[in-house]
Amino acid sequence: MNRKATFGLILIIFFAYLSYGQTERDIIINDSIYPIIHESENYQNVKNKIFELEKIYGYEAELKYSLINYSYQYNDIEFFKTELTKLVKNYGFQLIYLNGRESYYKSITKGELAEWFKEMYLKNHFFWLKNNFDKQIDLKKLNDIKEKDQLINKYTRQIWNELELDSTQKAKQNNLISDFYFTNIAELYEITKKNSNYPNSKNFALVQNNLYVAEIHNLQAKSNFKRYWTLFYSYFKKAYLNNEITYAIFKSYDQMSFVHFGNQRFGLLEINKIPEIYKKENLTEVPIVDLEFYWKIKNEFNWK
Repeated sequence: MNRKATFGLILIIFFAYLSYGQTERDIIINDSIYPIIHESENYQNVKNKIFELEKIYGYEAELKYSLINYSYQYNDIEFFKTELTKLVKNYGFQLIYLNGRESYYKSITKGELAEWFKEMYLKNHFFWLKNNFDKQIDLKKLNDIKEKDQLINKYTRQIWNELELDSTQKAKQNNLISDFYFTNIAELYEITKKNSNYPNSKNFALVQNNLYVAEIHNLQAKSNFKRYWTLFYSYFKKAYLNNEITYAIFKSYDQMSFVHFGNQRFGLLEINKIPEIYKKENLTEVPIVDLEFYWKIKNEFNWK
């Protein structure tokens, strides 16, 4: 990963909360929940928005997993206990996938909630195992992807900073790193293909170690961009139409298409919302590769 990858990450940060081409569900999650979920004064408002969302789309395990960190932090203990119980019993939440930095980690392992958590966890984790025994290995593989991605990224930066490489060596290194990223994401594809679904809490189980950064690294690697998308696009589309994921992955595709090729496919980038320093010279709009595809997918996805 080099300057282009860093450039891509910066673009993702700048474009994080665009509400261009979204459904109502996308707008609620991306514009009304995640940007303010960490703010104590908006905690109750976020809870209410999630409850309203669930009336239409069913239980939102990923959102609740994010929210319980703040529930404990803001002393909403009964809600915290209720939702954590649901995540363990119905969605495969596991203690071993916590990183120890959660607001509630010490409390449920050594503190005031430890006795409650142990009894609750043993009972409800067994219930989940009984009904999902065959998912254990795949769920571990999915949770390991983020850690492997972090290791690749760590050693990449170390090599880049410590070794003086010429342009040919740097090109070889970048190709090798891209292959590492693609190999890492291949396990996600095998599980996706086996289950005929992109795995998430609504069709598989809660993946506590988010896959998103590993996916972004494959989009950032120009040599991986097309082959990665060819593998996953039909599954992303199916999951999106089933309200299992948000439009974020399609937005990321357009962002990195802009970085690599100066264009977009899903029409999710607006030129006036791209910072001036990242615009191509004399560019008045971000070109759409295939207008027929764009209008078709916009209609299928019911985008505003």
